[in-house]
Amino acid sequence: MMITDAARGDLEEILRLQYIAYESEAALCGTRDIPPLKQTLEEIQDEYDSGVILKMVGDSGSIIGSVRAQEKDGRVYIGKLMVHPAHQRKGYGTRLLKAIEQRFPKRWYELFTSTKSVGNIRLYKSLGYNVFNEKGVGDGLRFVYLQKAVPQGNFDGGVVSFACGCCQSKAEMKTDTPPEFAGWAYSCERIEWLAQGAPLPRLDERHFERLDKTPKISERHRLRVCMAFRQALGSEFYMQYLAPGLYLSGEASGESYRRCAIVKCRLDGVICATQYSAWVDITVLDVIGYGDMHKRFEPKTADCTLEKMCDYPLEHAENYIDYDDEGWKEFSWTMQGDVGAGGVICTDEKSVRHLIISQYYDFHDDITYFGNIVSRQEPQEK
Repeated sequence: MMITDAARGDLEEILRLQYIAYESEAALCGTRDIPPLKQTLEEIQDEYDSGVILKMVGDSGSIIGSVRAQEKDGRVYIGKLMVHPAHQRKGYGTRLLKAIEQRFPKRWYELFTSTKSVGNIRLYKSLGYNVFNEKGVGDGLRFVYLQKAVPQGNFDGGVVSFACGCCQSKAEMKTDTPPEFAGWAYSCERIEWLAQGAPLPRLDERHFERLDKTPKISERHRLRVCMAFRQALGSEFYMQYLAPGLYLSGEASGESYRRCAIVKCRLDGVICATQYSAWVDITVLDVIGYGDMHKRFEPKTADCTLEKMCDYPLEHAENYIDYDDEGWKEFSWTMQGDVGAGGVICTDEKSVRHLIISQYYDFHDDITYFGNIVSRQEPQEK
């Protein structure tokens, strides 16, 4: 079987094949009122002029399969993947889909099919496509939309890494942990936790339901990561989790801070990726709540105040007290929004203050240090 570009003279034969191939789809949907059975020769000619149509030619010389695609704004929209009923279940659909991807290498691919086309959905998922949306189109018809973003130089040798969205250079965070802290974590500003069971959004769609409860050990989650995230498959690392109310609306309270945590994860897989971000699967290995930080780590002593540990206040910067109540204090400073830092102080049951979180960000860095620091400049109860 040979797969080549279709010629304009092949379009009538491809349209006849389309009418035959999509009869089974019409039967599944319970209606022949579906777009592939209503398409005209003029419409397929327009698709030919604006995109790519491939044909699969059988031993007899007749066309037994076809697929077409159009590229718009960096994405490749694939459609009309079809194989003659007499030649189905031979792997020809897979060959056609791979062939159209090869015509547009290392792109972001999207396609859709009826929710009732279980075989098609199974095929697409087996080739790396993931469901990101589902829509009804009237008369009981529903379509499921799938995507696949092939890594573009950011998943070499099993390592995920990204270029900077503003300067396109390879971004590497300064991840050396200061000696006073126990470790570092990726900031929640660069991590988005997908609610369990929620459909996978497109990588450029930033509005979706966030995880609404603190992760638990052994749970598996899907995350969108970006900007200087650099990990290999199977590696272990820490990520910051903030309660949605605190992160999204600033509704701070003692309870909201207690819901925040530093989460130890293992990278299990990359679902899809572009040059600047990726959806990944992780397993939760450990969860350290903000309220438990001073219990989990031995205290380290600073000679300056805890606020000074985070350079607060800093001359020529805008300084903020984000919250100061119920035994919690959060403060931050920023210079025109491009560079900033801050910290979280927790007061324990003995009225001892502990600096547990220190954050810093600039153009390529967005990092959270965590640990347990007390100050010699403050009276500490014995």
